[in-house]
Amino acid sequence: MNTQGLHTMTDEDLKMMAFREGIPPTSNDTLSEEIQTITIYKDTDKIQSPLGTIETGPFLELLWRQTGADCGGEEEDMVFPDGKTYHIILQDTKN
Repeated sequence: MNTQGLHTMTDEDLKMMAFREGIPPTSNDTLSEEIQTITIYKDTDKIQSPLGTIETGPFLELLWRQTGADCGGEEEDMVFPDGKTYHIILQDTKN
């Protein structure tokens, strides 16, 4: 995974790179839904999420900026571009 230059990008540019399949519109129905958990494997290039495929490198930079999480085993809640909160679990490797 090439992460060179991600630290100089804006949050909006990182979102566009991370969520390449598109960012759904903000939902007004966020209170009635349970928080879903997404496990992010730092050694993979892409992760499947409720919003589609996520590019790992830009997503990890966004996660760090919003929550400070960057180590395997850390867990944080993060508001995604659709306005919903997801529980993120970071893992160093998938295996």
